[in-house]
Amino acid sequence: MVLTPGKPLAEPMLERRTDPRVSTNRRGLIKFGPRGQQLPCTVHDLTRQGAGLSVGSAFGLPQAFWVTIDGEVGSRYCRVIWTD
Repeated sequence: MVLTPGKPLAEPMLERRTDPRVSTNRRGLIKFGPRGQQLPCTVHDLTRQGAGLSVGSAFGLPQAFWVTIDGEVGSRYCRVIWTD
């Protein structure tokens, strides 16, 4: 999971993924915490094992959460791998 507060991925980087990225640019909703907090996000790309997300602010966002993506049924469990 790539979390980019307030902006999409800006600089090209060395691609180490074995699965190809699929560009999506869809709306998503991050869900976390015992009170069911929700945070809107943009899902920029997906692979079988990850996603590139951007949020307005990552302040208070835990290291693990669920994300629901527009047009999909159900939610995906996510862990933050890195942020920039």
